[in-house]
Amino acid sequence: TTFFKKKLTVVLCAVSMVKEGIKIFCRVRPTSLKPDRIGSYFIKSPESAKDSHAISFQIPKTGNEGLVNNRKDIYHFKFNQIFQTNTTQDEVFTQVASSVIDNVIEGYNGTIFAYGQTGSGKTFTMTGGTEKYTDRGIIPRTISYIFDYFKKRSDLTFTLHISYMEIYNEHGFDLLSAEHEACKLEDLPRVSLLEDSQGQIHLRNLSQHGASTTEEALNWLFMGDTN
Repeated sequence: TTFFKKKLTVVLCAVSMVKEGIKIFCRVRPTSLKPDRIGSYFIKSPESAKDSHAISFQIPKTGNEGLVNNRKDIYHFKFNQIFQTNTTQDEVFTQVASSVIDNVIEGYNGTIFAYGQTGSGKTFTMTGGTEKYTDRGIIPRTISYIFDYFKKRSDLTFTLHISYMEIYNEHGFDLLSAEHEACKLEDLPRVSLLEDSQGQIHLRNLSQHGASTTEEALNWLFMGDTN
């Protein structure tokens, strides 16, 4: 068990794979909040293979003097793994994403998404920072990982296409549309979710763009980010 008394918020990364099921990760990062507002948290490592990683938060109670505050002040959560504030981007990618990519290459669908409040570090985890090359997030590292695999399998021929969609107010928008210079997000083509008679999901109006190198794929990523 490790005890910390720092300022923090939490980013949740969920991995869904047909082959391995759903895995949920917690990433902790420091914030600028005052210690008396955020309280403390505890992280407990599993004692056996059957146990889960666990994190407990102790939230300070507030109230006027003389009044009894019966509000719950300790909360417990379990995850497949918990990443500390000093966890590197490379460690997050290795633990969260690499197995998903391997399974996708084998033909299994895979999804990785980050959930958390504003400012909790979702963009940094998924896309990365801009100051250092080592700050690259899961998406650009995934692109490099896939093309490295292509190079190793010279006996096969691969084609890769990039799509980039944003869901905003329950509507999908194609961020790589030919109309990418639109002034507003709402001006971009809307993507429709359709299901055929065999239960297969299709996305109408979502463009696909070929990429033969890591650089080309990253350019599409950067173009989508500008929208």
